[in-house]
Amino acid sequence: MSTTEAQASPLFTLLARQWRLEAEVQACAFARDGARLAYALADGSLALVSMEDPEAAGVRWRMSIEDGRSTISPRARAVSAPARVPVGEPPLRLAAFGRSGFLVGGATGRVVQIGADGSTQVVVEHDSGGVDALATACAPAAGAGVCWVAASGSVTRYDPEGGTARAMARYEGTARVIAPAPGGERVALGFDSRLSVIDLPTNDPQSDGAHFETALGPVEALAWSPDGRLLAAGLLDGGVALIDPATRRVLRLPDYPAPVRTLDWSADSRWLVTSGAFRTIVWAVDGGHERPKTLETGRSGLVAVEAARLHPHLPLVAAGYENGMIVVMAVGQRDELVIRDPAPGGLRDLVWSGDGEHLAFHAAQGWAGVIDLPAHMFKQINRRIA
Repeated sequence: MSTTEAQASPLFTLLARQWRLEAEVQACAFARDGARLAYALADGSLALVSMEDPEAAGVRWRMSIEDGRSTISPRARAVSAPARVPVGEPPLRLAAFGRSGFLVGGATGRVVQIGADGSTQVVVEHDSGGVDALATACAPAAGAGVCWVAASGSVTRYDPEGGTARAMARYEGTARVIAPAPGGERVALGFDSRLSVIDLPTNDPQSDGAHFETALGPVEALAWSPDGRLLAAGLLDGGVALIDPATRRVLRLPDYPAPVRTLDWSADSRWLVTSGAFRTIVWAVDGGHERPKTLETGRSGLVAVEAARLHPHLPLVAAGYENGMIVVMAVGQRDELVIRDPAPGGLRDLVWSGDGEHLAFHAAQGWAGVIDLPAHMFKQINRRIA
């Protein structure tokens, strides 16, 4: 793998570690403790990045006592390459698991646990078909680091603390994406032509819970609101669907020019941030049945947003474009701070670390990296995008 950077802006060079890996990146995830970052590669391996960086941007940041100006000194040493861990047959599905590890599923149906030290342990091998989808529980109420796996027509919950795996529900077809509800009482599955919401049985894990299905076309992304009231679905043919499981009402938000591949809710369930348009779309959702309004955020252009991710603690959004550019903006404001200039390989996804101080990305042609945005730098960022 190469650590040679694409033509990078001075700011990106100061803030980021970037690599061109030897295979296309299919997914990335931070460990829940923030100590590791994993990239799932198309050659069946993981690239593991240690977040213990002695030359992180926060270490090199200085503020002048005389005029209060901030500076970041360049790195003194070359960026270290990620460690490689062979896992299984691609395509790989990846999710954080437990406090410091990951769970990976492959085309053969094997589910592998990756430890903090890079060690591997086979958790289970499904008899037929590969692993369709993986997801880490999206709220502590569903278990710390609990992972949900869709494979061989069954939804299974893996608990790292108890070391147990429990079959929770069955489904037909091949799932594209899975999303457990915050309370763990139901799970959503997206398919090539439909969305299925399954109420999980409380006593008999082998019985089928109540199903709610609706035809939406290919589902690219799913995200529950943190309060569990609404489910958002991003669609391959462009558009977002908002589903209220209690009433089974489906509200379509069309007119997206590109597939909606990412969805992020704010912690209070009031904002839904989406990709798939020529600017970042932020919907103001009041929880009612009226069509939500958009908050004008960022600038409109001629290149589609491939990924838009809401900061875990601040009203900031990171957006990545088809041309490889990454920007950060405040919700409801037009000004943007360009973190990464347009570069070879269209951007595929962005992921914030749990503390919001690191932004991982991966793009086409094997490009991957992580950008340092420590807390004391956000005052400078806010000042530039306000």
